[in-house]
Amino acid sequence: MSRIKVGVIGCGHLGAIHARLLAARPDVELVGVVDPSLEARTRVAEAHGCRGFDEPGELVGAVQAAVVAAPTALHAAVSLPLLEGGIDLLVEKPLAATVEDARAIMIAARRHGRVVAVGHVERFNPAWRMTVERAGRVVAIQAARQAPFTFRSMDVGAVLDLMIHDIDLVLSLEPGRLEEVEAHGIVATGGHEDMVRARLTFSSGLIADLVASRIHPTLQRTISLVSTDSVIDVDFNAKTVTVMSPSGGVRAGSYVATDVPPEQRAAAKEAFFTDVLPRETFTAPDANAIACEHDDFLTAVTTGRAPLVPASAGAAALEIAARVLDTLACTRFGSSREPAVVPLGGRPFPVHAAQSNRKTA
Repeated sequence: MSRIKVGVIGCGHLGAIHARLLAARPDVELVGVVDPSLEARTRVAEAHGCRGFDEPGELVGAVQAAVVAAPTALHAAVSLPLLEGGIDLLVEKPLAATVEDARAIMIAARRHGRVVAVGHVERFNPAWRMTVERAGRVVAIQAARQAPFTFRSMDVGAVLDLMIHDIDLVLSLEPGRLEEVEAHGIVATGGHEDMVRARLTFSSGLIADLVASRIHPTLQRTISLVSTDSVIDVDFNAKTVTVMSPSGGVRAGSYVATDVPPEQRAAAKEAFFTDVLPRETFTAPDANAIACEHDDFLTAVTTGRAPLVPASAGAAALEIAARVLDTLACTRFGSSREPAVVPLGGRPFPVHAAQSNRKTA
C-alpha cells in the first residue's frame, strides 16, 4: 500500500498529539516535524523516527500533506507558502488569527487546487454525530465550554481558543444569517479575555447562548439543543447524549397537567420523565476524534472530495468569532470598586458602567 507522506508543523501539546497519531497509521509516512525549538522538534522526531526541521518550507517537495499546529498568529504565514508548494493542509482551529488571513488561505487553496481542512475536532466527536442524527429543527442552543487555566494558547483568548468550537457546531446546523450579537466577558490573567458569555441570534430564529471560560476550576464541555420535537443534552467529555422527547399524549395535545387530579400528582411527578416527557441516555461509541479527523482529511487528500470542515467553514466560524470580539464588553476582574462577581454557575457577567455607556453611545 502506498503511504501518504505527511509533516506536522508545531511540536507543542497539540502538534505532538497529531504526530503520535499520524505516525501510528499504516497509510501514513510521517516524514518530519517542524518547530523553531530544537529541543521540541528533536523530542517529537526521535519519538517517531522522523526528521526534524526548523522551517516549514523544508517540507515542500518532501510531503503531500501537512498538519499546521503552529500558534494561531502564524497560521497564514505558514499555510500560504505550503499551499503554493502543492501541499494539502489540515489547519488547527481557528483557521487564522484574522478574517482577512482566513480568506487569504481560502483563496490560495482554490488557486492552487489544494485541500484545506480545519481542525474543528468536535464535529468528529461521536457524541455530536449521534446528536445530529437525532435533532430535528433546532430553535435554541446552550453551550458551556470551560476549563482550568493551562498556560497554553495564550496568544488568543477564550473566544478563539474555546468558544469557536461551539460557534462551528452552531453553524454546522445552518441557522441562517447572524443578525444580533451580545457578549460580555472577564479579563483575569492580564492578557486576552478569559471568560465570555455570548448570545447569537440568527435569521432562522435560532438563538445560541454560549459560555466559554479558561479559568474555571473544572472541565466542562456540554451543549443542549432544543428542537421542535426534542431536547438533547450532550456531554462531550462523557460522550453521552440524553434525549427528552414528547409522549404520544403531548404530541397529540391531549396531555394537560392541570387535568391531573391532585391525589394523583405525586405519582405523576415521579413518572413524569417516563410517561410524559420520556428521557433516554445513550453512550456514544468510543472513538478518538482527532484520529477520525485524520481519516476525513486523508480521504479528502486521496480522493479530492471536500473535507467535512473545509476552509470556508473555518472562515465562517472565525467571522462569527470576530463579531463576538467586536461586540465584547469586558470587565477586568478585580478592578471594580464594587465586589467582584465571577460568573460561574450561570450568574451574569458584571459590566463596568463606563464600559456599558461606551458601548451604547
